Amino acid sequence: MELNEKTLEEWLPYWKDYVSNYRLPDWESIPDFGLYMEQVVTYIREKIGYAKVGDEGSEVITSSAINNYVRKKLMPAPVKKRYYRVHIAYLLILCILKQSLTISEICQMFPNEVKDEDLKVFYTAFANQHIQAAEYFIKRMEADRDIFLNNDPDNSPYDQMSQFILDMAILSSFAKLISEKLIDYTSKEK
Repeated sequence: MELNEKTLEEWLPYWKDYVSNYRLPDWESIPDFGLYMEQVVTYIREKIGYAKVGDEGSEVITSSAINNYVRKKLMPAPVKKRYYRVHIAYLLILCILKQSLTISEICQMFPNEVKDEDLKVFYTAFANQHIQAAEYFIKRMEADRDIFLNNDPDNSPYDQMSQFILDMAILSSFAKLISEKLIDYTSKEK
């Protein structure tokens, strides 16, 4: 697939708009009236469907994943089979982090068994950081677009779209690597 001006005119504005306007729900808008498992799964999928990866049918969250998070004490157990704001906030964070970190890495850095007010502060900071990261990502994506459109494709064994994709993948691998190293370093400090 050739990355060209036409492709960018169609593709980049869509993703720029999507990422720019995407927001995690604020704390007060997360349901706190007790949802059942399937309602929670539907809610999480609606709120962070962008995190869906892999083949069709691969979902960002499943009932069995939620049960595993509870079993591993990554989040509190439901109350009489109902999930409240605290549970859903944990799940929103977990589902985003698991896109780039392993469950083991998340366990090393994730606050568990905290008071509701402390989780509210953590979640709010996480949601704000999510916005900042999205803004940075958009700037980087635009810079890559400009670089690869202005490159001479004859100087590379890849077409411009492949160069763009490889750059995003390499950046992702560096981000994952530094995250892993920092988690490892801070866990040794404790």
